[in-house]
Amino acid sequence: MKYNKVETLKHVIAISYANCVKDYNQIVLDEDDSINLLPTIFDNVQVIDLDCVEKKLAGNERRNQKSTMDTTFAISDSLRLEMLLVELRFNYINLANLNRKKLLDKVAGSTSILGSSIKINNDYIFIFKSNLIEQAKNRLLRMNPVIPSNYIVMDLQTLFDTYFK
Repeated sequence: MKYNKVETLKHVIAISYANCVKDYNQIVLDEDDSINLLPTIFDNVQVIDLDCVEKKLAGNERRNQKSTMDTTFAISDSLRLEMLLVELRFNYINLANLNRKKLLDKVAGSTSILGSSIKINNDYIFIFKSNLIEQAKNRLLRMNPVIPSNYIVMDLQTLFDTYFK
């Protein structure tokens, strides 16, 4: 399944919170401006910034913000259409600080926002810098209780190769 811009932009959340639809390169650079996107890895890719949506929802509902994944976008093939949840974790130096409850809360908060209008993909993607991939995978495997196996660790290039190439 690959990125589907049209379906991303047609999602009820993208329509309701149009100012939270953003260029993916900008979101990545905002997360870590030391990343070299050569010059930009994502060509004309628009995604829904879930942190932005949650901030607006919490403000409207006068409540504290819930944890959410950073972004979501539609992926599809000839038979299926799903939303993919992606969290950017570039600022991690000490992976011992990865917290199981926070990871679970991010997925729960995001699925709550998206609702059931379009199926949410079963894989939840966590992006780390390339030099931390093995450590991050190892940390998730060693969490107790175990983190579900559908919490997938990858780097930005692997995300691009898997869903955009």
